[in-house]
Amino acid sequence: MITLNNVTIGIPQPIVRNITCTFAQGQITTLIGPSGSGKTTILQTIAQLSQHRYTGSITIEKTAVTNIAAHERALLVGFVFQNFNLFPHLTVMQNCTQPLVITKRSTRTAAQKKALELLDQFGINMLSNRYPHELSGGQQQRVALIRALMLEPKALLLDEPTSALDPENTLLLTGMLKQLANTGIAIILSSQDLYFVQTIQDKIYLLEQGIITEECDGAKKDSFSTTSRIGRFLRYS
Repeated sequence: MITLNNVTIGIPQPIVRNITCTFAQGQITTLIGPSGSGKTTILQTIAQLSQHRYTGSITIEKTAVTNIAAHERALLVGFVFQNFNLFPHLTVMQNCTQPLVITKRSTRTAAQKKALELLDQFGINMLSNRYPHELSGGQQQRVALIRALMLEPKALLLDEPTSALDPENTLLLTGMLKQLANTGIAIILSSQDLYFVQTIQDKIYLLEQGIITEECDGAKKDSFSTTSRIGRFLRYS
């Protein structure tokens, strides 16, 4: 579980203020809100990828992220960037095996075996020798997901995961994320794809002007009521 307690990010000019929330194992939690509301900043700060200073506490399995070494944090939190950030000079296989070889000092043979298992699971094992520029947006995203999952993290963070996807690949991603959540991993994502958010229908936090203005359990039938801020945002944004 990841917990943020009274977190303000950005000193002295806050980007987000007084954020308190939890991200549970086996659950897909979505951060929604207008552009500039702080969704990406929160994800990057959890993964310690942000240059912004913050106050308050962020813990992963009850340990403050500031007390976790970088290589240990990589084993706990996987991050999928909006533009995927695949290494253009490396093949799909090389992109996927690199985290295991560098972080866990795994042999290339063992790393390739694990990568092939995940590539097969995600239906792209035939692409192992291709380079990122030879892949579609949906294929690149699956490679980025596999790369993040190679270290078997406790949490998976995704920044605007459907921004480069067509409806068919968005549907595929939805199924993949639900399957991953069922394995017990905590999934946290930011999104402005309102149809996608309603399809996921798990925990939702609405951010507006840097603060959480509402939260809800997406599995409840009245979660998207027009009387709620989240309901109005999903309908009229």
